[in-house]
Order: sequence, then C-alpha cells, then structure tokens
Amino acid sequence: MKLIITDTNVFFDIISIGALPEFFALDFEICTTDFVVKEILESEQKAQIESFIRAKKLNVFKFTAEEVDEIRKFTTKRFFKGITDKTVLWKSYQLKCPLLTGDKKLRNEAEDLKIEVHGSIWIINKFIEKEIVTKAKGVKLLEKLKLINASLPHDEIDKLIKRLK
Repeated sequence: MKLIITDTNVFFDIISIGALPEFFALDFEICTTDFVVKEILESEQKAQIESFIRAKKLNVFKFTAEEVDEIRKFTTKRFFKGITDKTVLWKSYQLKCPLLTGDKKLRNEAEDLKIEVHGSIWIINKFIEKEIVTKAKGVKLLEKLKLINASLPHDEIDKLIKRLK
C-alpha cells in the first residue's frame, strides 16, 4: 500500500463534500501530522477525523522537539507563516511519498523538491477510477467541490465533469 500525506485543506474539501469514508477507502496508507489535526477545530469535522484515527485508517505523525527544530530549519524557497504546511512538506520529502494539498504555495514548493503532489480533484478522480463511486456520483462530488472551494481550477473540474458525462 502506497503511503500518502495530506494537509489540512484537503481534509476540509473532502469533509465538506461528504466523501471522507470514500477517501479512506482508497488503497493508500493515508497519513498526516499532528499539526494538521490540531488545525481541524470544528467539532463535527474533528470527530470525523478522530474516528478514522481510532479505526487506524489515518496515521498521524507526531514530532519530537528535535524534529520540530529540524522542520523549522528546513530550507524552502517560499515563506510559510505557520509550521503546519512545513510539517507535511518535510515528512513527505523525508519519506519520499506523495503529498496531497490544495495550497498553491505548498504545491509549488513540493514540485520544486521533486515531490509528487495532487489535490482534491485528483482524489475524486481516484474514487471513480477505483470504482469507489460511480461516474454520476463523481460528477456530483466535483460539482459540490466547485461550490465549496472557489480557489480550485474550475476549468479543470469542468473538463473532468464533461469527460465523465
């Protein structure tokens, strides 16, 4: 099973479109960091994430003080205000595994580091590809995604919807 690390905004997208069970049905070992989990403050979202942690479907990397220091010192071309994005970037780089993000700055940084990077649209496409959802359900999820996340490339979503219909 392939390891994959996700950031906070991918969780927000997937939870908002009601596809968290489908996300964890993918054939990946889905991981994140304790910094990401701490950013999920809304109680219903937090409860959903915690249930997948308890079920051992979501692996959460916790860092020692030394690792946090190393992450803070991790050189990047772009400035990151908080440490959360750097934790997923650093762990993904360290483990040489794909990173899931919808954050453009984080995506560009990952690409510069030669890290395979994908986002929420790719995830929904995987649901369809792996027959976790039907094409019709995939189209509905993509349409919901367009409504909840204006920063996504809507033209890319539209092309995928057109291809699925």
